[in-house]
Amino acid sequence: MGWLIYNHTPASIRDEIARLCGGENEARQSYAVHISQKGNVWYAAVRVEPKEARLPSGLDATGDYETDATGSYTFAAVFLTTRQGGGWGYKDMDETMGPNEAQAPLKLLDLLSPTTSEWAQKWRQKCRDNAALTSRPLKPGDVIRLEQPLRFTDGSERQTFRVSTDKYPGARRSRTVFVCTETGAACRISNIRQRNWTRI
Repeated sequence: MGWLIYNHTPASIRDEIARLCGGENEARQSYAVHISQKGNVWYAAVRVEPKEARLPSGLDATGDYETDATGSYTFAAVFLTTRQGGGWGYKDMDETMGPNEAQAPLKLLDLLSPTTSEWAQKWRQKCRDNAALTSRPLKPGDVIRLEQPLRFTDGSERQTFRVSTDKYPGARRSRTVFVCTETGAACRISNIRQRNWTRI
């Protein structure tokens, strides 16, 4: 599915995501049981409850999810969002489509039903791997070595850094900086928690 752009921004993005996850027809009803945001991406655990008896296979109608005794199941939905000229838009997909965005929290993943979809299984594992990376603590004084050297704008490559903090006059809080152990240069490293590194 492509992007759907509104000509206004909803008063509550979370409420709009919940509304998009919900619905009811003659066969089933659905609703969000957990919603999480990471930047411009929203993740939702969506509960689907059929109005008919559980299928003999124990799977949902698509064959992608194991159902409980009532025939219900929970899947993950991903919403990419954007703001344009006073408006707001989204692009939605479910986990069986193998979204590139995989920052869903463990709390959400734990709510999902077992799945037979390889795409969904790979996506869930990618989310768990990312959660493991981002949960690693960094504190001033730590020395870390990146798996791959970083090339900086001056053309140099650096790989080992000491974690430090810096606070500009008038700033409310300090920021994390990385001091190259070889050159002493203070650097900013984007998405450090998503990168592969080891503590020395």
